[in-house]
Parts: sequence; structure tokens; C-alpha cells
Amino acid sequence: MGLIPRTLIDRVFRALGYKIERIKSGDDSRLYQQYPKESLINKKFLNVGAGKFNHKFWTNVDYGSEQYAKIQNEFIELNLIERPKFPFEDNSIELIYTSHTIEHITDESVINFIKESQRILKKGGVLRITCPDSNLLLNSVKFKVKDFWNWRMEWFLNKFEINSNDIELEDFLIRELSTARCRFFENSNDPLHPLEVRDKMEKLEDNDFLQWIVEKNSFDDKFANYHINYWNFEKLKKMCIEAGFSNIYHSGFGQSLSPPLTNTKLFDNTHPKMSLYFEARK
Repeated sequence: MGLIPRTLIDRVFRALGYKIERIKSGDDSRLYQQYPKESLINKKFLNVGAGKFNHKFWTNVDYGSEQYAKIQNEFIELNLIERPKFPFEDNSIELIYTSHTIEHITDESVINFIKESQRILKKGGVLRITCPDSNLLLNSVKFKVKDFWNWRMEWFLNKFEINSNDIELEDFLIRELSTARCRFFENSNDPLHPLEVRDKMEKLEDNDFLQWIVEKNSFDDKFANYHINYWNFEKLKKMCIEAGFSNIYHSGFGQSLSPPLTNTKLFDNTHPKMSLYFEARK
């Protein structure tokens, strides 16, 4: 019996909703050709809030917490909430990347992180931030697009003894911006209810609404995985300008202007359907 043509196999899998894709080499060294050898050897590339990330040229910076201990690789410990001075020299780092970290911390902590990033990056170095796009999330609720939230439904169903009909669109938004105030938690701290959220949404301008929905949040070490803050392009841009960054621009999934960060096998793979991609170049 002869071999089955790959095109036929591909058609069968596509009919079932799957796609066959060639496994690419794990070595992405070619993306680092523009950087000096010293930067590669000494790992002058920082992933802040790195979790399970691991790469031969990168240094992980993270906060040791019970929620993430099982997945964290070797890292330099920094608690961003404490607004620390980063243990790196001025103008010494090539790239800084952080993915879905800043929604867990306060404005003051992010301001410090951005200022420290500007200090330690080399001229031309890039800070790339990915996080929930608060305006996109808000619009999905304002325009009542429930299918937008299909990716988050499983979290609710696994976390609580409820069915999908118990969940309102506003509950999804609360979970992403003020996790501790989700009304389904037994000991929710000042829970937010969908009708209250909808009322505020209709009465307030977008930024005022986003500030309202997070204003009672605070960082809790026991729940470091909870979201306590909102972020959009304009809010980040303002902070980066004040920190001294000269070029600030929107990016997209896998669209970094720094070649190493275009490797989507390693970067930008946390909830891309709801993420903001932001870059600031020193």
C-alpha cells in the first residue's frame, strides 16, 4: 500500500477543524544577530514576570509567590509592588519584555517599573508590554458581544458551581479588571453586580468608568494572581513619556520592531484575543 499524500491528510484534518503545521526549530539565534556577543553571553535581555519562560539569552525577573511557584524557572527576585531599584547598571540592557504582569499591580509600581526600564535600557533598547486591553474589553460589554468572551467561560465554570446562564457580560469585565470583586466568590470583597456596572458604564466616560471599577482594589500577596488595575495605550504612553522614552507606538501580536520578540512560540502567547501590545524605544 502506497503512502497517503500529505495534501489528502491535510484536507481530512481541516474538515475536522485541525491544521497540520511543521514543527519549527527551537533555536532562534538568528533573531539576535544585531546584538553584541557580550549581551548574549551575559543575558542582557529581561523578561519581567517571566513565569515558566526559559531562554539561553534571557534573564528572568519575577516575584516568588505560591500561585506561580510550581511553574517558575530560575529568576532574579523583585517585588514590583515595593518599587525597587532594579539590580542592573544604567544603559546595560538590550530588551525588556513583560506579559500580563502590570494588571496585577498598582499605578505607582508600574511607573517605577517604566522609569527603571528607561534607566537600564541601552540607547535604542525597547520595552515591550502586553496586557489586557481595557478599552477592547469594555467595548465588548458595551456592544453586548458575548461570543468575545468564549475563552474566559471555562474559568468561571471550573471556579464556581454555576452554569453559563448565570454569568452576565459584566461579570467577565469584573473578572478581568477587579478579580477580587467578582460576585461569585463566597468571600468576595465588596462584590460588583452587573446592574451596578452597567449603570456606571452608561453614565461615565470610558476612562472614568475604568478608574471607578478598579479604585477599591489593592495588591494582596495571598492573591497575587488577581487583576487589580486597568491599562490602555494612552495611560501607558503618558507614563512612558514622563519617564523619558522618545518613541512610543502601538504594536500587535508578533509585530514587535525588535526581531527576538517576533518569535510567537515564546512571546505574545497569553490571551492574544484580548491583549494590548505596546512598545517604547529609548
